[in-house]
Amino acid sequence: MSSFLDRLKKKDVIPASTAETKDDKVQQQVAASVAANPPTQSAEQLKVDIFQTETAIVIYAQMAGTSVHDFNVMIEGDDDIVTIKGNRTRPNGEHFQSAELENKEHVLEECSWGPFYRQIILPSEVDPEKTEAKMHEGVLMLLLPLKTVQGKGKRIQVMAV
Repeated sequence: MSSFLDRLKKKDVIPASTAETKDDKVQQQVAASVAANPPTQSAEQLKVDIFQTETAIVIYAQMAGTSVHDFNVMIEGDDDIVTIKGNRTRPNGEHFQSAELENKEHVLEECSWGPFYRQIILPSEVDPEKTEAKMHEGVLMLLLPLKTVQGKGKRIQVMAV
């Protein structure tokens, strides 16, 4: 399965065919589990830009309002899933109090505070040992070098007897 679409099908992100591919009982159990344990607070989906070069995948994420200690970045699965998870907290101080606490009227509130989460299925496997992560002016940059393609199989040397 070399194409990105085939990788998504393999991970059950999209159905492999038009026929149902998952067992109805499993779907019902998952739905019941989510209904029984709803999340206490929904997480914002982090906005990202993703680029691929011949040697790497580069991800930029808007991280305004966070420090490097407020979030985690993980490479999971078959080294082809990146997860960014964290929390934005409203700054403290005289002018940063929440409107509800000070009985102020909301005129406009667009800033996101609280948990955020993004899981990205990459089109290729990356090398987690060579991955770089940098933060500059509220933007996270992940440089994910692609795994070098090893030839499939092993060459066996035949010796004359």
